Amino acid sequence: MLARKISQAPHCSFPQALDAATLKAAYRFFDNPKVDLKGVLAPHIGQTLERIRQLPVVLVPQDTSEFNLTHLPATEGLGLGTGGNRHGFMIHSQLAVSPEGLPLGVLGMKTWVRPAEASGKKAKRKKLPIADKESVKWLEGHEQLVALKAHCKDTHIVGISDREGDIYDVFMVQRLEGVDWLVRATWNRRVEHEEQYLWQTVMVRAPLDDRIVAPCAQKRLPR
Repeated sequence: MLARKISQAPHCSFPQALDAATLKAAYRFFDNPKVDLKGVLAPHIGQTLERIRQLPVVLVPQDTSEFNLTHLPATEGLGLGTGGNRHGFMIHSQLAVSPEGLPLGVLGMKTWVRPAEASGKKAKRKKLPIADKESVKWLEGHEQLVALKAHCKDTHIVGISDREGDIYDVFMVQRLEGVDWLVRATWNRRVEHEEQYLWQTVMVRAPLDDRIVAPCAQKRLPR
């Protein structure tokens, strides 16, 4: 019932979308320690897998979004963001889409906050193992696709990440047949080619496809 009511007004806050009794029930629901992200998302992932099983190929892009809630200073449990955001949280999501771009649903989601004491320690973080870095999200994302492959054996899954996902640890994980990984390169890595390095190898290869992407007109949405 709560999900139906919120979905009818997705652009509204809870007090705007819900009546007084339902709002109180919603706060109790979200404050219940037995209610967690994994449990809430599980039925949705199940429906997403049903849609995936109907297609021979599915793309799964993943990326991180940042929520800036500095306008809610009384909200607890938040942390640092980028730039001037000192009151927010991060969320890393995996969205399944058809090759034509039709959204099929979410396959994974991870949220976290950056503690204040982590500010200004970028150089130190580089020396940490990947398990202790935020970049472990890319490794976990690939592991998530491998785990979900068992539920859609006849579908070829292609995970997609931007340049932030060009991480050596991800390339080193064991590959599963039917799960590929497409990454926008950021490092000129060594490759098994006579040119030896990635950039040089790409430059001597003939283009496989050319696309012209028209710029989209920006439109300011009403508040």
